[in-house]
Amino acid sequence: MFIREIVLDGFKCYEEKVVVANLDRSFNAITGMNGSGKSNVLDGILFALGLESTKALRANNTRELINAHRKECRVSVVMCNREKARSPPGYEHHDEICVSRTIDLEGRTKCYINNHLCSFSTLGKLCASMGLVSRGSLSSVVMQGHITKVLSMKSSDLRGLVEETAGTWSYEREKEKAMAMIERKEEKLKEVREMLRRRISPFYDKLREERTRFLETRDLDEKRRVLIEREREIKRKLLLHEIGEDVNVLNRCLESYGAEMKSLESVEKRISEICGMKEEVDVVWIKASIDGEREKLEEMRSRGLEQRLKMKKEELRMMGDARPMMELSKLLEKERMLVESLRNMDSGENDVLRKAEELAALKFQRSRVEFELSSISAETFSQERLDEIERLRVSEEEIEEARKRARTLRSKINYPFMEGVLGTVEENIEVCDKKYLEAVHTVMGSRGKYVITCDEKVGGLLLSTVERNVSVIPLSKIRVFRLSPGVAKEIRSKGGMNMVDLLRFDGSVRKAVEFVFSNFFVFESKEIARRVCFEHKVMCVTVDGTVYDPKGTLTGGKSSFRADAVGRKDVEDAERLLESLESNKRKFDLLRQEYANLLRGRALDEKRKRLQEERRSLDTRISILSGLCESGMNIKEELRAVREKMVEGMREKNETDAFAERKRRVEDQIKEIEEKIRRNEEEARECEKRILSYQRILGEHDVENDARRMSEREMGGLELKQRDLIRSTGKLHGKITKVYGDVEKKLKQVADCDKMQVYGDALPSEEICSTAKSMGMDPRHLLIGRVEMFPEEKAALRKELETVAGEIARLGCAKRSTMDPANFDLLERNELMIAEVKEKMEKLEKDRLAIVQSVSRFDDLGHRENLKAFKHINGRLGRFLRYFIPESDARIEEKNGEYVLRVKIGNWKESLSELSGGQRSLVALCLIFSMLTYRPSSFYIFDEIDSALDLSYTQGIGEIIRNEFGNAQFVVVSLKSGMFDNANSIFKVYLQDGKSRICRIK
Repeated sequence: MFIREIVLDGFKCYEEKVVVANLDRSFNAITGMNGSGKSNVLDGILFALGLESTKALRANNTRELINAHRKECRVSVVMCNREKARSPPGYEHHDEICVSRTIDLEGRTKCYINNHLCSFSTLGKLCASMGLVSRGSLSSVVMQGHITKVLSMKSSDLRGLVEETAGTWSYEREKEKAMAMIERKEEKLKEVREMLRRRISPFYDKLREERTRFLETRDLDEKRRVLIEREREIKRKLLLHEIGEDVNVLNRCLESYGAEMKSLESVEKRISEICGMKEEVDVVWIKASIDGEREKLEEMRSRGLEQRLKMKKEELRMMGDARPMMELSKLLEKERMLVESLRNMDSGENDVLRKAEELAALKFQRSRVEFELSSISAETFSQERLDEIERLRVSEEEIEEARKRARTLRSKINYPFMEGVLGTVEENIEVCDKKYLEAVHTVMGSRGKYVITCDEKVGGLLLSTVERNVSVIPLSKIRVFRLSPGVAKEIRSKGGMNMVDLLRFDGSVRKAVEFVFSNFFVFESKEIARRVCFEHKVMCVTVDGTVYDPKGTLTGGKSSFRADAVGRKDVEDAERLLESLESNKRKFDLLRQEYANLLRGRALDEKRKRLQEERRSLDTRISILSGLCESGMNIKEELRAVREKMVEGMREKNETDAFAERKRRVEDQIKEIEEKIRRNEEEARECEKRILSYQRILGEHDVENDARRMSEREMGGLELKQRDLIRSTGKLHGKITKVYGDVEKKLKQVADCDKMQVYGDALPSEEICSTAKSMGMDPRHLLIGRVEMFPEEKAALRKELETVAGEIARLGCAKRSTMDPANFDLLERNELMIAEVKEKMEKLEKDRLAIVQSVSRFDDLGHRENLKAFKHINGRLGRFLRYFIPESDARIEEKNGEYVLRVKIGNWKESLSELSGGQRSLVALCLIFSMLTYRPSSFYIFDEIDSALDLSYTQGIGEIIRNEFGNAQFVVVSLKSGMFDNANSIFKVYLQDGKSRICRIK
C-alpha cells in the first residue's frame, strides 16, 4: 500500500486547491525554495491521517492550519490498495482508500474514509493496521530536529530508545503507574482493616447480643401468636357449630312460615276476590236491548220481500221473449230495392242486368267475408275469466297511493305496532248504545289516548322508542279500586249504571277499561246523578255528558271527541288493503301471459261477431235480389205489399218496444228488491251479532252474580281461618327474627376469609329463599352448612380451649427484650456491608497477586523483546554507517545497566565527542534507520533530514532508501540534489502570484 495522490485545499499556505498526483511507489522527493511550503505537504499528510498533534504540525491551534483567505480546509490522501495481501482488514474489496479530513474556523473537524463520515478511532485503527502509529519521538515520520534530539541522548534515553523500538516503552510507563496505584490501595486496605478491628467490630458485637435477646423474645411472641390462633380456631369451630344449628332451626321455621304464608295468601286472595267481585249487575237494560233487537229482526222478516221477489220473477217468466213477426230490416231493404227498380224502369235502364251485377258483387263480398270467418280460429273466449283477471289488475299508482295512505295513517298513530302493545283505550272499547256515547267520551277524555301494554317492560321499551309523548297503562301494574257491593247495589237501585257495563271490549284489556271507567255511574236524570254523587261520594255522569264530582266540581257541555279520528283499525284496514293490492299485482304478474291471450281472443271474438253480422246482412240482400231476378213480378204490386207488411211490422215493433219497456221495469224492480233483501240480510246479521253480544254479556253478568252470592256464604269461614293464620305467622315471624339476629351476631365474629368456608353447596328450596327475601333476610345465610360434632369432640375442644388460654396468660407474663428497629435494620444492613467489604478485600488481594504475576510475566516478555530489538539495532547500525564511511562500524554496548553508543571510524571511539559534527549526524541518522527497519511501515516521511550533511553523504541516504527499504514508500523533503536525484518522482513547490503551487519535474 502506498500514497498515490495528495489533495490540499485551503491548508496552511495552499489557498487554492492543489493536487499532488501520481506519486511513485517507492521514492518521492519534494523540493523548492525556502518558505515556499514544502514541509506543509508533509504536514497535510500527517493532518489527514491524524498521526501528529497540532503542535507537531507547527501550529499553536487548529485555526492556524486554515489558510487566512479560507473559512475551512480539507486534505485528502488517496492510497493504492491493489496489493490485497497487505490490505487493511475490511478493505480488501477497495482498490483505493481515500482518507480526508476537514476543519473550520470554529475548530470543528470531520474525518472521512472513502467519502463516508467516520470517527477518529476508526481512522486510528486504519492507520495502525498499515503500521503508521506514532511510537514516541521516532516513528515512520522523521521531522526536522529529530537528529539533534538523538545526538543529545543520555544512557537512560538510549535505553528508552531501545524500549521504544521494541514497543515496551509505553508498557513500562503504564506498569510504573499501576504499581504505584497498587501500593496506594494496599495502604488503604491496612487502614480499613485497622478500623474494622478497633472501632466497628466492638459496636456491632454489642448489637448482635441485643439482637439475640430480641429474637428470643420474638420466638416467645410467635409461640403466643400460634396459641392465640389455635384459640381462635377452636372458638371458630364451636361458633360455626352453633351457627349451623341455628341455621337448621331457621330453615325449619322459614319452611313452616312459608307454608302458612301461602295458606294465608290464598285465603286473603280469595277474600279479596270475593270483595273485588262486582256488585250484582242490573241486567234489565240488557234484556230490553235484546228484546228491541229481536223486534227489529221480526219486523225485517215480516216485510215479505222474498214473496215480492218471487212474484216479480214469475211475472218476468210469464212475459217470455216477444219477438216481431217479421223482420223489419229485411222489409226496409226490400222496399229500397223495389223503389230503385221502379225508378230504373221509368228511366229505361236495363234493371235486370244491373241487378245481376249487383248480385254477383254481393256474392263475391259474401265469399270474402266467409273466407275471413274461416281464417279466424275457433278458440272459445271466456269473458268471465277476462273480467276475473282484470279485477286483479292493479297499477303502480294505486299501490303507491295505498302505501302512502297506510304510511300517513300509521304516522297519525302515537305508538308503534309491536308485540305486547294492545292499542289505545278508545280503540279497544265499543259503546253498546249510541245514546251513552257522549257520556263515555266525556269520562274518557284524554285518557282515551293512553296506550295499553301487557306489562311494564313493554311499556318502558315503548317509551324509549317513540318520539312523541305518550302515556302507558301496563296491565301488570294496574290496581283497580272497587266500591263495596252494598254501595254499588244501592246506586243501581236508584237508576245508575256502571259505565264499564255499557261497553263492549276484549277480556284481556278489562283491567285497563276498569282503570279508566270503573266507579263512574251513568244516570238519565241530572238531579238523581247529583244526589247520588254527594250521598255516596262517587263520580256520576249524565247521558248528555254532565259530570258530578264529590269534591264539588261540575263539568258540562259537549265533549270534543272526533268520530273520524284515526285508529288502529283504520291502519290495519289500510295495511290489509295494501297487502291485498300487492297480492293482486303479484297474481296478475303471474297471469299476464294468459291476460294477453284473452285480450287477443276478445278482439278475435268481436271481429267474428262483426263478420257474422255482415254475412247475415249480405245473405238478406242476396235473397232479395235473387227473388227479384228470378220471378217476373209486378214491382208496383210487390212494393205495395211490402209497404203493407212494413206498416204491420212497425205496429208489431211498437208493441214489442212497449213489452220490452215493461220487462225492463220488472227487471229493475227485481234488482231493487234483491238490493233491499241484501241490505235487510246484512242488517239482520248485525242484529243477530248484537243479540249474541248482549246474550254473552248477560251470561257473564249472570255467572258473576251467581258467583257473588256463593262467595258471600264462603266469606265467614275464610275470615276465621285468616285470623288463626295471622296469629300463627306472627309467632313464627318473631322466632325467625330472633334466630336470624343471633346468626348475624355470630357471623360478625367470624372472619371474612372463614365466611366463604361456612357456606355449603346444598341450596335451600326456592320457597325458603323467596320467604327469606320477603322478610329482608340475606338468602346466603341459608347456605351455611351444619358442622357435625360429637359430644366427646365438643368437650375435648372446650378442654383444649382452657389449656391454651392458660398458656397464653403465662407467656404474656414473661419478660421481654426490645430492640430499636433502626438498630436492627442498621445491624443487618452493615453486616451485609462488612461482609461485602471483606469479600472485596479478599478479591483485591487476589487481583493484586494476579497483577504481580502478570507483570512478572510481561517483564520477561519485555526483556526478551528489548534484547531482540537491541540485537537488531546493533546488527543494522554498523551496516548503515558504512554507506557513508567505509570501514566504519557502530554499536550500542551495555555495561552495568548503562547503554553507551560506540563508534569505529579508524578506531573505536570512547565518546561521540571525539567525532565531528557531520559524523555525529551520520551516526544519529543510521541509528534512526536501524530503528525504522525493526518494524517496517507502509511509507515514511522525512523532512530535510539531510540539512546538516554534506552533498556526498546525502547521496548515501538515497542509496539506503533504495537498497534497504524496497517495499516502503518514501516522501522526502530536501533542498539538496544529492538526495532528490535518487528519487523516482520529484515535485517542486514554488510561489506564483503569492500563492504556493506544486508541479512535477521528474
